[in-house]
Amino acid sequence: MKMLMLYFSGTGNTKYLIHQLEERWNEHGVDYTTVAMDEFEESQTNLMEEAEVILFAYPVHGSMAPMLVWSFVKKYASYFEGKKGIVLATQWMFSGDGGAYLGRILRKCKMDVIAIDHFKTNNNISDLRFLKIRNGVENDPLRVRLKQQVELFALDYINGRYRKIGDNTTSILLGAIQRIPFSKWERKLSKNVKIDIAKCTLCNACVKDCPTKNLFNDEVKIGQNGECTLCYKCVNLCPEKAISIMTKHKPQVQYKGL
Repeated sequence: MKMLMLYFSGTGNTKYLIHQLEERWNEHGVDYTTVAMDEFEESQTNLMEEAEVILFAYPVHGSMAPMLVWSFVKKYASYFEGKKGIVLATQWMFSGDGGAYLGRILRKCKMDVIAIDHFKTNNNISDLRFLKIRNGVENDPLRVRLKQQVELFALDYINGRYRKIGDNTTSILLGAIQRIPFSKWERKLSKNVKIDIAKCTLCNACVKDCPTKNLFNDEVKIGQNGECTLCYKCVNLCPEKAISIMTKHKPQVQYKGL
C-alpha cells in the first residue's frame, strides 16, 4: 500500500526516527513518501489523496501532540476520511496516551487508525537545569534501542501485526494528569519565548529555523507572534544561548540531537 509519512521534529529526535524507518521501508520495498508537516505546501495535497496509509510522527508534549501537529490535522481533516492511519510518538520519559491522543482526533476525521506506537528518545528541554542533556557518544545506547524498536515495528507492519500503545482507559487517565495542567501552561508559554536582548546579536538563526514562523527580527530585537509550538529548536540552536521558554534560565548545555 502506498504510504505518506508526515512528521514534525523540533530538535531532531522524531526526524531521526523517521530516517531509521525509511531505511527499513527501503529494505522491504514499501512505497512511501516523506514530508515534514512544517514544510508541507498546498500543492502537495495530492500526496494525501493518493496515499492509502498516512503515518503521523511527532514528539509528545504533555501527553498531547504539539500545536503545530493538531493544527495541521485540523486543516487537512477532509483528506483523512477512509484512509488507514498510523501514529508514532517520540517521548522522553512517560506520556500516557500521547500517541492515542492524536489517534482519537484522527478517528473523528473518519480515519481508520490501525497502529499507535511510542519511541523513547532524549530530553531536549535545556533551560531546566536539573534535567540532563545528552549529546554525542552518550546517545549510542539510545540509538541502538531505537534501531531495534524500529526494526520490530517495521516487521510487524509488513506482517500485518498492529499495536495500539496507550489506547486504553488507564493510559488516558494517566495522560490526563499531564494534559489538563499542561494545556493551560502551553497557551501561556506559546506567547512567552524569553530572549535575552543583552546576549542576542540578531543573527536570525532562530528566525530562520522557527517551524511556525513565530519569531521575527524588527531590527531592534527579536519579536514573536504568540505561536510558539514549544519545539525548543531555537533554544538549542541559538549560538549565544540567549533563549529560554519554560524558565528564565538560559541553557548551559544545548541539545544537539541524535
